[in-house]
Amino acid sequence: MAGVRTAVVVVVAYLSNMYREIKSKIPKQGPTRPQFLLDALTANEDIYYFGVGSNLSRTRLENRSIGKKIHPISFEPCVVYDFRLAFNLKGMPPLEPSMGSIEPLPSFFEKDDHHGQKKSRHLKRSDSKAFLAYDTNECHGALIKLSAHDYELVYKSEGGGAGPTQGYEEIEVLCVPYDKSKKPVKAVAYRTTEFGRLEQKRDVCPSKRYMDIIRKGAAELGLEASYQKWLADHPVQEPSLFLKKIAINSCILTAVLRFRLGWHVLPRLQTAILYKVHVPPTDPAWKQYIGEVVAVIILFPSAFLGLILRSTGKTPLMIKKFIDTLEESM
Repeated sequence: MAGVRTAVVVVVAYLSNMYREIKSKIPKQGPTRPQFLLDALTANEDIYYFGVGSNLSRTRLENRSIGKKIHPISFEPCVVYDFRLAFNLKGMPPLEPSMGSIEPLPSFFEKDDHHGQKKSRHLKRSDSKAFLAYDTNECHGALIKLSAHDYELVYKSEGGGAGPTQGYEEIEVLCVPYDKSKKPVKAVAYRTTEFGRLEQKRDVCPSKRYMDIIRKGAAELGLEASYQKWLADHPVQEPSLFLKKIAINSCILTAVLRFRLGWHVLPRLQTAILYKVHVPPTDPAWKQYIGEVVAVIILFPSAFLGLILRSTGKTPLMIKKFIDTLEESM
């Protein structure tokens, strides 16, 4: 019995330390929006947005906002140099281990802009590294022209306006259209905030569901063949059907806690523990099996409560829409 009590004390102490650490990392305020963007919003001018991840798909972008259709003015392929597509935004493991953002490469900080000012003044370096790097220092995506109103719908659908706990910050990038007759365009792009960035230095592989959306969008947009091959070759996470069902019910509870009640620390504590036991898809099968078993044990309490919440039929619309999307891919 003494050994059991000691083990319980050690576990409780470890979780308490993790809880305090997560709470201490919540910023005092949210990220600052770029001035050129604020000026455009004030003047109600059209805004260019650099879409990556699921926003490579025009259909996905048009239907991002709940109850309101987004109407892109234009939608075309482009490239941004000295950035990469990163999978370093904290997601909801094991369902969605990571989400996409853009990240400046070391080459970004080694160059001067056309005014002779260091770009490093505007963005901070991070230790984030690609799980599988693309051959060249560039990120391909969609150059999307939106009205000021529609841009704000996209921004809010991506968690914008959540303040200190939001996962993305808006940054300025220079998009070079594939169409050589068109000039480069200043656009807004989303980079992971320090609070939202994975603690692992190496990106975590995205889910197969999420990557399939990216691959389909890249094909529809006609992105460069070598870039599409890189997306096709990138490893993905595909948990078992049983683990998916457990995780979905858990997701219902944690989403309500975070987005309805504003209780971010407890869901993030569970997420932090899940990342501790996360096993990459490139690891041996036996390691992945053990990782799944441990994940089920961690998720079971919240999954049970989430199932009860779901049975009441009172799941918030935003959360229900996301859950429905996950279940469609099963």
